[in-house]
Amino acid sequence: MVRINLVAVRVSKKKEAGKQQLVLFAVVLLAGIVGNVMWAQSRADELKRKQAAVAKTKADIARLDQIIGEVTSLKAQQEELKKKLAVLDALKKGRSGPVKMLDELAQITPKNLSLRTLDEKDGHIKFEGSAASNYDVSQFMESLITSKYFGDVELKKTTAKTDSGYRVVDFSINASTKYAPKLEEAAGAPGARKAKG
Repeated sequence: MVRINLVAVRVSKKKEAGKQQLVLFAVVLLAGIVGNVMWAQSRADELKRKQAAVAKTKADIARLDQIIGEVTSLKAQQEELKKKLAVLDALKKGRSGPVKMLDELAQITPKNLSLRTLDEKDGHIKFEGSAASNYDVSQFMESLITSKYFGDVELKKTTAKTDSGYRVVDFSINASTKYAPKLEEAAGAPGARKAKG
């Protein structure tokens, strides 16, 4: 009878299986290391992308802050220019206003009324004169009230007297002028005064 020694075959199969397991373990270990390296690299790339996005956003914010600063500066310059233009406009009106005011005053003054003094200061004007009657003074006041160059018309006093055999009425009238805004008001000064009657 022939005897076959199977122990050597079993040992050989066990060695072969051990080698296969060792190779499989090494492959799994290597795959795990490669996977971890790739995952770490992808996380690092993602972090770099986010850092770059944050840096770009900060740069955009800084640029927008600069633009906002320039716009604010331009608005301040625009307001300053508007104030200067208002002052120039007031000066222009102030230059031609008195001429037009005096022209209208000549037209609305009744024939039986004469002005002795006309005193203007700070937008207020004081008329002093004589008239033939209270009616003439009343007509003059009505004309001043309806005029576009005068406002806040107020009769201060009337005095009847006889001069060279004629009865006359001396009067004093206060008013405000409307032909030009004051420079303080045109410039938008907070302490600008309004004309009083």
